[in-house]
Parts: sequence; structure tokens; C-alpha cells
Amino acid sequence: MTAQAGARVAKEPDSEATDARKADRAARRTFRSRRVRPALAGALLMTAAGVLTAIEVISTALGHPAHVFPYGWVRDAHWDSWYVLAIFAALALIGVCFVLAAVLPGKSRIVPLHGQDPSLLMGVSKRGLKRTVAAAAGGAPGVSDVRRVRLGRRRVRVVAETPVREPAGLDAEVTEAVRDRLDRLGPVPARTVQVRMKHREP
Repeated sequence: MTAQAGARVAKEPDSEATDARKADRAARRTFRSRRVRPALAGALLMTAAGVLTAIEVISTALGHPAHVFPYGWVRDAHWDSWYVLAIFAALALIGVCFVLAAVLPGKSRIVPLHGQDPSLLMGVSKRGLKRTVAAAAGGAPGVSDVRRVRLGRRRVRVVAETPVREPAGLDAEVTEAVRDRLDRLGPVPARTVQVRMKHREP
């Protein structure tokens, strides 16, 4: 029984790490941008094309073509004509764009947060994360104002102001304050911190 208990204890860290990785993957999938607008535009275009095609086919079958599409030139067109190839290339390019829009992730407004439970997902808005970073940088000693916070996928850039003429080492303190706040918050993926200090007279 002692050996069994010891084996279970030894596996607990691995189990927690596995759950954490699952939680991070689930959070990324959940907060991933769904690209609603491109999907809606594609659906509307396909619906309109289908309706117009149906009108043309039905009207032609009834003996009164509606001539929605100017397809008279098709009779004299050749498959190797430049304009025919250009039309097919344009249609293929549009199709590739829609496929890429559906497959590639978009820019989400929510940043997933690191968790331990795959069934409990948390996130923070990009604006909220920027405000958190700005508050952490602004609370560091010697910082009078935070001019700009840029949030990248792997990096956070902070531009802060200080009345100190020679702020030697001040950027390292601000970097540490921001990094500590990010470590406690746990955004996914983890981001490095880059701070630039600018002197400004009080």
C-alpha cells in the first residue's frame, strides 16, 4: 500500500501539468476569433449566386429566359481564352480567400488566461490587459505616467515617462513590476516585457 501511495504522489505533478496544458489549449480554442464577418459575407454571396442561378434555370426551363447572367458570350468563348482563364482564376482566388478565412485564426479581443482545470476557462479583454500592464508600470517608483502600451502575441511593449534625468536601472524596475503582474495573471501565451523610459520635466 505504501508503494501504491508513493506512485500516486509521484504522478500528481505530471497530472497537474497535463491538466494545465489541456486547460491552455481549451482556452485558446474557446477564445479564438470565429471570423463571423467573412463567414457572413461568404454565406450571403453564395446565397445570392444560388438564387440568381435558380431563377435563370427555372425561367429557361419554362421557355422564358430571364437573362440574369449575360452568358451569350459563352457560346463563342474558348477554354484557352485569356478572359475565360482570368475569370476562373478570380473565382479560384476568391475560394482560396474564403478557405483561408475559415481555417486561419483571426484576431480575438480576448486573451486566454492560464488555468489548471480544462472545464474552467478564463480570459481578459485586450483593453483590460493593457490597463493592467499600465497600472503595474505606473505604480513602479519613478514613473510619472505611462504613455503607451502595445500588446503583441509574444511581447508587451511599454513606454513610460519619468521626471528623473538619468533613469539608470529604472526600466529594469518597471520591467520587473510588469512581469510580476503578468506572471500572476497568466496570459496565454506568456509574453516578454520590453520597457522604454522617456524623460519629461514635471
